[in-house]
Amino acid sequence: MNNNFTVDYIILGCLSINPMSGYDIKRLISISTSLFYNASYGSIYPTLKKMEEAGLVEAEEAVENGRFKKIYALTDEGRKEFMAWLEEPPHPIVIKNDMLLRLFFYRQLPREKVLAITAAHIEQLKAFKLELEEIESAEGGWADKYQYNTLRWGKDFYDFQIGWYEKLLHELENETIK
Repeated sequence: MNNNFTVDYIILGCLSINPMSGYDIKRLISISTSLFYNASYGSIYPTLKKMEEAGLVEAEEAVENGRFKKIYALTDEGRKEFMAWLEEPPHPIVIKNDMLLRLFFYRQLPREKVLAITAAHIEQLKAFKLELEEIESAEGGWADKYQYNTLRWGKDFYDFQIGWYEKLLHELENETIK
């Protein structure tokens, strides 16, 4: 495996918590790390197969509700690989933000469109923040202090964006923007 921020490490991280199926991994990602790193079934299952072939995970077949499924668990080599990655210094953040990219070119649009798109974006950000608040209220004690702080980061991040875009919208509405 390479030392980049890839689906490999999120899978190893999920399996460091508990053995689980590919479906369980995807479900955990969707309620925990999807704000800052997401993975699709289309990337999870091929990665699990590759990791099993490399000896980083092992699979055991189980029957649940009359259906066969594979439950994956870390091997000692998989845990060693995950811990080595976890102890590396992180890479600086690179932001890809669709709204900011569009904003850069908004002089091409009529003012009314820019106002409407910006207002809609603020509502979208508020909905995303609400999803995080719902995750927090449903958390039920499964998160440790580190996992909880990633949730808090997400809420703070959305608070910042909401405030920033509300200020921008106000400036655009009042034509006080530079």
